[in-house]
Amino acid sequence: MSQHENIVCPLCGDKVDRILFRYHLDNEKVVVGKIKEHNPDWTENDGACSRCVDYYHTEVVMQQRMLPEVGPFFPVKSGDDFIILPTPLRLDADARFTGKGVTICFIDSGFYMHPDLTEHSIRIKKVIDITKEKQSKKYFTQPHNESWHGTMTSVVCAGDGYLSNGLYKGIASDAELVLLKVMNDDGHITTENIVRALQWVLKNYKKYAIRIVNMSLGDDLPTSYKQSEIDKLAELLVALGIVVVAAVGNDEHGLIKPPANSPHVIAVGGVDDENSLLQQAGLYHSSFGATVDGLMKPELIAHAIWIAAPILPGTKEKREAEALYSLLKADDGQLVAAVPMHFSDTGLEYAVSQSNDVTFIREAIVNRIQACKYISPHYMHVDGTSFAAPIVCSLIAQLLEVNPQLTPAMIREVLFSTAKRIEGLPAERQGFGVIRPRKALLKVLKREQLMKPNDSPFINEQKKTIEFYMQSDCASQVSLAGSFNHWAQDVLLLEPGRNGLWKIEIPMLPAGKYKYKFFVDDKMWVEDVDNPYREPDGFAGFNSLLIVE
Repeated sequence: MSQHENIVCPLCGDKVDRILFRYHLDNEKVVVGKIKEHNPDWTENDGACSRCVDYYHTEVVMQQRMLPEVGPFFPVKSGDDFIILPTPLRLDADARFTGKGVTICFIDSGFYMHPDLTEHSIRIKKVIDITKEKQSKKYFTQPHNESWHGTMTSVVCAGDGYLSNGLYKGIASDAELVLLKVMNDDGHITTENIVRALQWVLKNYKKYAIRIVNMSLGDDLPTSYKQSEIDKLAELLVALGIVVVAAVGNDEHGLIKPPANSPHVIAVGGVDDENSLLQQAGLYHSSFGATVDGLMKPELIAHAIWIAAPILPGTKEKREAEALYSLLKADDGQLVAAVPMHFSDTGLEYAVSQSNDVTFIREAIVNRIQACKYISPHYMHVDGTSFAAPIVCSLIAQLLEVNPQLTPAMIREVLFSTAKRIEGLPAERQGFGVIRPRKALLKVLKREQLMKPNDSPFINEQKKTIEFYMQSDCASQVSLAGSFNHWAQDVLLLEPGRNGLWKIEIPMLPAGKYKYKFFVDDKMWVEDVDNPYREPDGFAGFNSLLIVE
């Protein structure tokens, strides 16, 4: 790999910072074959830039997974020649499951009836303005300033990619939606309106068969979940069988606020994969840490940057994107004359409209597209944990499609036990780690889900015992170790049950706070995924906390 400046990629001819030469992995050999198919004179020793490798990797995976073709119908490369990879592709999601039959409720700023949700089939069951419940449905057929955020989050989760010929669709592309607008005319999302939205869900969840609630928003101030009306309602919904998912926020120095601070709400932080299938992922600058009540959040992380999301139709941004891409497609003979005609819709400088230099004009157009994050006339790339949360919701919709009998506790166990932490990065910023859709689906598909008698740990006051449960399909031995037994690894052995459910009862302990973990097969320490109380263990993981009052 060369580090010299002004290196030219032998495939695309662009000046790049570095050239890749490593093709030893099996999947990279397939990519090499695809490159040679399109470039017969190219050899592995010539190398390629990372963008070209990503491009051909995308083609290979689309062929293998029967995803829609990249072209010629859709320009997968943006003006700055940067490939925005589809979300399902980046997460290795199983395309056979699309959230069919599952209803997701979005509580967000506002919404627009976007073609990716309505054109093939109208999958929006209900859309309501919580701030004005008599607002007509026609209101949502027109774009408004508050429509941006909710339109993006809902389409990222459940859009079918209509405006991209199926390329930029969500993982839950067949899920049905209930949309609740909570931003008022002053542009504020108040605690009162979030509470009213949750109360509406509580009243209507059976009528609309709501199984998942996405909340890519939060209260203004951190507080105890025991005092927050938002948290109380969220916990009540979870107890009724509805999975509540919340974004933690985008300030790594910020505090966790309702509803993400609530014990049984799945709080989601962000991961940055650098928009690549080959690079090691890093962390997004999302909020993390202990809540007012001492709960560690988030529990999971998902992709939070380089996310393809819709440009709101009818806006100046939509007009600008259409104008810029129209100019980009114009041939040299037409370009100079076309720029003044479209100039008012673009953010180009005045000097561009007066120039006859085609190279200068094209460079200005590309720079503007890049600055605005446009990736087509209909989509742009966005970032924030607001988009990581709906991605988690889309995976949950897949799980519920496979097994509608899953409870929120079962879903938490599946997601937490199949997630994977990024090595070398703090566990408290990741929770249980990055979601892995195929692993989670496989865990649901390959065995019957059992309803545990109780969550772990369960303090049985009547029997004066404490019960612990762990789910492990492949373990041959599981023991319980903690501060209450000096971390002895081979004394408190769990009993195996059906379908990988392990259990142990120990005598009631004196009042206090105890640390514990499960020790699996004499080699691996595992947290209790049922227990929302945990703290960093000093070894890139967590200790679960048992509180006896």
